[in-house]
Amino acid sequence: MRVSLIASVLLVSLGFVSPTRAHEATSKGVTVAHPWARATPGGSTVGVAFMEVKMADGVQDRLISAASPVAGRVEIHTHIMDGDVMKMRKVDSIDVASGQSHVLKPGGDHIMLFDLKQPLKEGDLVKLTLTFEKAGAIDIEGTVEPVGAKGPHGMDAQPVNSDEKPSSDDHNAHQHH
Repeated sequence: MRVSLIASVLLVSLGFVSPTRAHEATSKGVTVAHPWARATPGGSTVGVAFMEVKMADGVQDRLISAASPVAGRVEIHTHIMDGDVMKMRKVDSIDVASGQSHVLKPGGDHIMLFDLKQPLKEGDLVKLTLTFEKAGAIDIEGTVEPVGAKGPHGMDAQPVNSDEKPSSDDHNAHQHH
């Protein structure tokens, strides 16, 4: 009994929590939905997380940073074409316009988790804190999906709420400061 209590406290302190938690969080008109991360093979010290960021009508904000207790360093990344080669690049922020959403997904914008304290295991939840310029910090929990997953919970893509306006992925510029 004492061992399982200690293990539970350790998992919570490292950012892994019970899978019964909600997978959406809202603050000041900014909603973060469908967060998830990919499982990492043993020995890997780098992970990746994805989600949808939605703005309410009349709200415009900018994702300016991210953090997680499971990683020593967390960065916002995008993919760019450099000639015929796709490369990942760190960006300082991502703007999301009023009433729009921006999907962080495989092959696009994403959150990089560096210096992992332990492998991300399928079925666990990972705590992330996203910081927005106006809304401030929003704490979320993402499900760890299998290595190579393309979306959460067995989906073949990052979902977008169908009752929302279309995603602004193609016309929302990334701000490099």
